[in-house]
Amino acid sequence: MILAGKTVLACRTPVRTSSRASGFTLIELLVVIAIIAILAAILLPVLAKAQQRADRAYCANNMRQLALAWIMYCDDNNNNVPYNYDQSTQTIKAWVKGKLSWDMLPNPSNPDNYNTTNLTQSALGAYGGSSPGIYKCPGDKKPGSKGPRVRSISMNAYVGGQSTDPNMLGNGFNTYKIYTKLTSMVAPGPSDIWIFLDEQADSINDGFFFMAMGQTQYWYDRPAAYHGGTGSFSFADGHAESRKWRDSTIANDPVLGQNPSGFQSFSADPTVGDIQWVQSHTTVLKQ
Repeated sequence: MILAGKTVLACRTPVRTSSRASGFTLIELLVVIAIIAILAAILLPVLAKAQQRADRAYCANNMRQLALAWIMYCDDNNNNVPYNYDQSTQTIKAWVKGKLSWDMLPNPSNPDNYNTTNLTQSALGAYGGSSPGIYKCPGDKKPGSKGPRVRSISMNAYVGGQSTDPNMLGNGFNTYKIYTKLTSMVAPGPSDIWIFLDEQADSINDGFFFMAMGQTQYWYDRPAAYHGGTGSFSFADGHAESRKWRDSTIANDPVLGQNPSGFQSFSADPTVGDIQWVQSHTTVLKQ
């Protein structure tokens, strides 16, 4: 400015600039990462349980659909139940055809693992809407060599069962009742006899789930525990329910991708009631 004939330079207040760059410091970034890790630790188990509940509901719906298909078949066939063959006799006239196995190398490829016509063209196929998805539990996630296997469900061996295997015949199949008609299911009735269950992926082969009756020491075929240690069943009246396993042989039974070796036994825990519960809903002694 000009003051009394003199030129005076105006002083400007200097603008302060921060010496700190914009963005997070290392400490702040580490705090954010720690918070995210804590939230993940809290939320992931919750999400996993939610997924298990969703899978359990989906599986129960599949079980109900198969049970209703089975009932409709009986209604259309003079109350006769569909045939249920063990692996010694395979035919498309049965409720299902095919023998599953693990076919990763060095095992040979098994086309039955992926053949949906063994499901949709079998005795129940048309009654299930020709939908192969109802034969598979969403909790059964381990694939074969060429992708997901088509079935995780098996049928009670004492319902329409046909077998010539001496291992079966000598462990209850000759002395316990084989149900051939829906109307023969009395004491216990249809609401107390299971028809379908999820079978553990290392145990499943044919569609014939065998319980050795009259003993409580061993499982042979093993139920699955895909939904947080829970197994799924459907019954002859069409309802489905879950069983929370307490027997560690079943509840903690990881899928290893190993084929069963013959008529292989697995120790059961008779003190927790699981094997007795399944047996009590399977069949009764012949009269």
